[in-house]
Amino acid sequence: MRTVDQCLLGICQAISQLREAAAVDGDSQRAIVAQSLDELFGQVATRKQLRAAAKRAMRLYQGGMGSFQDVGTQVMGDAVNGLWHALSRSRSWLLVSKSG
Repeated sequence: MRTVDQCLLGICQAISQLREAAAVDGDSQRAIVAQSLDELFGQVATRKQLRAAAKRAMRLYQGGMGSFQDVGTQVMGDAVNGLWHALSRSRSWLLVSKSG
């Protein structure tokens, strides 16, 4: 069974990949998003906090200004997809997990 720490590790690795892709692409907006996500998930210690942070982070995929719909490059696409999958896996675990 996954734990909060395991979920956080996967998310933090995906955020790191996003930060690296932003540096490669010179994408300052996504670099700022990566920093914001670092701060958001850096405060997480419990299952409840993880659920709230993941929900907030997944709003980036809804579209509009600052969304992840237009990635532009393969490296950014891979980073964005990696973050989506890490958040989705954590959310799935949160929905079925009864432990805290």
